[in-house]
Amino acid sequence: MNMIVVRSFPPRLPGERPWAAAIGVFDGVHRGHLAILNETLRRARAIGGRAAVITFDRHPLATLAPHVAPRCLMTLDQRLARFAALGFGAAVVLPFNRLVAAMTAPAFVQRVLAGGLHATEIVVGWDFHFGRGGTGDGALMTEMGDCLGYRSTIMAPVLDHGEPVSSTRIRKLVALGRVAEAARLLGRPLALEGPVVRGRRLARRLGFPTVNVRPANELLPRFGVYAVRMSIGRGRAIPGVANIGLRPSVKPPTRSPLLEVHGLVTPPPAPPGRRCSVEFLAFLRPEQAFPDLEALAAAIRKDTAAARRYLTGRRHGR
Repeated sequence: MNMIVVRSFPPRLPGERPWAAAIGVFDGVHRGHLAILNETLRRARAIGGRAAVITFDRHPLATLAPHVAPRCLMTLDQRLARFAALGFGAAVVLPFNRLVAAMTAPAFVQRVLAGGLHATEIVVGWDFHFGRGGTGDGALMTEMGDCLGYRSTIMAPVLDHGEPVSSTRIRKLVALGRVAEAARLLGRPLALEGPVVRGRRLARRLGFPTVNVRPANELLPRFGVYAVRMSIGRGRAIPGVANIGLRPSVKPPTRSPLLEVHGLVTPPPAPPGRRCSVEFLAFLRPEQAFPDLEALAAAIRKDTAAARRYLTGRRHGR
């Protein structure tokens, strides 16, 4: 069954069966988020109903304090695709505008949860806050549920090496290029998505044809070379080696970051505009400038060999 995406405000969901709902931004949909989302799915099965995610179209700080707002790990489309893959029946995308930001915590519960969705089960994380000034928390949600007829579940943090798994922690790892550690906290590799764009065909002339992608994600990993997996459209994932950055060896360098992926097997056709997803598996080296095309070609050969060794070892469990 396809997932319903609701963008109206106040939101409305079909009322023939009860709903269990998870609430949060869920940037990254990491292991801590998965505990919340899987508990919501379990609650929905227990009440003979369906599961919904209530999320926002942007990070709240993008409206409240744009100068300190984090760059998000995932696009909204990536989050929605992940919710659907997990088995949610609906996703409610709330516009985090000034109107929503000004709502008091009790008003948010009454207008969105009780009045709009008629949810009978609500699941949130231990650090969830809502309402104007972030004054609402799990305790208030539980207290209001006693009056409004829903039950709240506050999930404990998921720990990794003694610290909570969090989007903030993962963002720091990604910015440093530590994508293997980020994958451990995410529960899967970091993935960037974007349209295929036309390149200058320089890599093809050097013997290493690439698929060029303009990432749509806000947060990019440290500029450099990575072992990756790439999928185009709905095609299967293939192994590859990628460079993300400004291509300092090419004159003139690009003005905005470009992701170039060389497939270690022949990739499917990738016409400009086609959607491409790239999973980052391991950092190989920082991006650097080379004095001439011969030095660049030699570096690409070394990078390709390093990516093959890593991916072969990963396949064999080493």
